[in-house]
Amino acid sequence: MNMTSQQEPAPPLTVTGERVVYQDQGPARFAVTQADAVVNATGERLTLHYASVKDARTGAVCIAVRNGEILLARHWRATTGDFEWEFPRGMGETGEQPETTAARELQEETGILANLDHVRILNIIHADTGVLKDSIAVAEIAVDDLTLDDGSSSDWELTNLTWLSPDEISKLIRRGEIRDGITLAGFALWMAQHEAAD
Repeated sequence: MNMTSQQEPAPPLTVTGERVVYQDQGPARFAVTQADAVVNATGERLTLHYASVKDARTGAVCIAVRNGEILLARHWRATTGDFEWEFPRGMGETGEQPETTAARELQEETGILANLDHVRILNIIHADTGVLKDSIAVAEIAVDDLTLDDGSSSDWELTNLTWLSPDEISKLIRRGEIRDGITLAGFALWMAQHEAAD
């Protein structure tokens, strides 16, 4: 069944204006935008808010694959006050293609050098369509032992770089040990792509 061929109803809202109400001056350029809207059926006026980083440029989540295993790492997050199992990821830079973002972020966070010819964008996801204006490229990156170093050139963000089979990752998910939504969505997309290829 082709879900995209179904007829969509008319949008329920018309956005009449947007303005940035908060802008952080740090490197992430975190922003909150106010959107003024009208409910088309009733004429009621609404005020909505959404957040973005780096002017909503496309970021990347990296699914690095080596000999059938996938790279996971521990990332300490202030939002949970804990370490989380995650795929490496990061935000795009001005004018950067998603493949380049993925390769750069993988190298910055893990020390792994990725050949751009080995980066394949599986799809674009949105972390939370209700409150975030973002696009995240899910990138499968084939790496080999020649592209690896000891990780000493990686940044401070990730620890415990671990190569796991898809079955081992599925077990971590079932046990509730992987809780990061972008990692979960990326893995689900990767699995769906590989099941379709089999």
